[in-house]
Amino acid sequence: MSTICIPIPDLHRHKTVDLEITVDGEKRALTYRVESFPWPEVLSVGDKVDLLRSYLENESGGWELVQIGPPDGEMVPITFRREVGVNQEK
Repeated sequence: MSTICIPIPDLHRHKTVDLEITVDGEKRALTYRVESFPWPEVLSVGDKVDLLRSYLENESGGWELVQIGPPDGEMVPITFRREVGVNQEK
């Protein structure tokens, strides 16, 4: 899948972003979800990675991992995506 960068203001206030795109006349609807994963300084890097791996392995609901962002204090942003039908409930 190609990448398009779209600035979203105040992303911390929103949990999901819904996009409807048209590619070669075909409409597609995508929902993006951003989660803030705890990244406590008191844990070793190995322990943090193990916690993150466990979280991702147990993620359900048809979400695809898009990106794990850099730590921001004691949180790490994780972005997920899923495609939904254009007329389906997001």
